[in-house]
Amino acid sequence: MKLLPQIQVEGGAEWLARTATQCLIDEARLSPKPGLVDSRGNGAHHDLSLALMERSAHSLTPTFQALAQQSGRRPADIALRQTVGRLGREGEKQMMAATDGVNTHRGAIWALGLLVSAVAMHGGVGSA
Repeated sequence: MKLLPQIQVEGGAEWLARTATQCLIDEARLSPKPGLVDSRGNGAHHDLSLALMERSAHSLTPTFQALAQQSGRRPADIALRQTVGRLGREGEKQMMAATDGVNTHRGAIWALGLLVSAVAMHGGVGSA
């Protein structure tokens, strides 16, 4: 079992955001993924490309950082849920603006965003 490095709230927020962004980029580049966007091509998607996926990922870095900053060492309560929801919706708007309205990472904002929030809540201490 690998232990996560302990992180500070502010510096850790930047690290978490960069890591989340890089995960999205790595997933987009991963090949082969028949029918999906990867480093070989667009797959079955006419509205997506690797460049668009990468631009989308980078547009979400501020969202992931804000999620980590707002979640740092906080309890899981309704106030945090409301904050996470608001930040996620703002992230969706940023992504849609960056991609000219193409949904590239809406699901990832929520799935990966909740993971970023959870790691920040625990200060980066825990096991995978």
